[in-house]
Formats: sequence, structure tokens, C-alpha cells
Amino acid sequence: MLAIDIPISLLAGLALAEAGKKILKSGDAQGYRFMRTTIVFFAVFFITPIPFYFFMGWPAWETNFLWKWPDNIHDSPLMASVSFAAFILTVGPAYLGFEVGRYLIKNGRENLVRAGYISMGILVGVIVFLTRDITFNIASTYARYEAKEFYSFWSHPFFTGWLIVTIYFWGSLVIFYLWIKKKGGK
Repeated sequence: MLAIDIPISLLAGLALAEAGKKILKSGDAQGYRFMRTTIVFFAVFFITPIPFYFFMGWPAWETNFLWKWPDNIHDSPLMASVSFAAFILTVGPAYLGFEVGRYLIKNGRENLVRAGYISMGILVGVIVFLTRDITFNIASTYARYEAKEFYSFWSHPFFTGWLIVTIYFWGSLVIFYLWIKKKGGK
């Protein structure tokens, strides 16, 4: 859902900055470029596809049932341009999280990096809890939402797709975290 995409993206940027703290502390320009490129690559290929997946299959749910326009994006260049916003809202926060993490690490405040991504995880949990009525009751379009035509979050194919993209994101985050940490040395 749109409400959690940004904090999850920030979380990823902060966590990957922490993984590369030795690289970032070194002050090496090549190491910084490696980290920056890795974060952007990660965001583009492992964060951005997820909101696109949900936006294509369940646009009203992905936009938290806030607007009717996702029901009518066909044949509208203006509405289709939302894809750029979705891209920016996933890559931008990940990069911002990385830069904030880099700043904190370079200034000896590493503990705040971890506190930051843990806080983002807690924020996501709070958002899901506060929006549980719309999170766990799925309507693909705003018209179905207004008509109260919901089905359960746990039903196939929604839950199956959600499970796959969840494993895809968290699995890739763990792999990138460990890879960056190893690249920085022990």
C-alpha cells in the first residue's frame, strides 16, 4: 500500500547504509560511488516493482482507497504519469535513507541509523494496524470499495502474490545487506 511504500524504502536505504558503514567510514570516493550505485540499483530492481505490481492488479488498494482516479487510468497520459511518481516515491526515499545513514555514520552516530530503520519498521506496523480495515479487506477498484465488494487479504491470488513479493523484497534486502557488509570487510 502506498502508505507503507515510503517508510519501507527509507528502511532499506538506512539498513544498507549500516551494512556499508566500514566502506562509508573509509571516506573513499570509489566506495561511496559503489554504495550509492548499489542503493539505487536495489531500489530500482527490488523495491519499485512491488508498488507497480499492486498498482497494476489492485490500484485502489495500493492507493489506500483515497481516490477514484486509479479506476480510470487507461487512455490518459496524465493518469499514466503516476508511474513516474511511484518510481520517485520508492527510489527517492531509499536514496535519502542511504544519505541520512551515511551522514550519521560519518559523524559517529551509527546507533541512530539502526534506530531509524527500526523506527520505520515500527511505523509500518502502526500504519498497518491503524488501516487494518482497508489493509485486510481487498477491493481492486474504488468502485468495488464504495460498493463494499471486498475479499479477504488471505485469499488467493492476492495473498499468494503478496507473499511472493514480500519474500522477494525481504530476501533481497538480507542478501544485499550481507553482501555489502562482506564487501566492507570484517
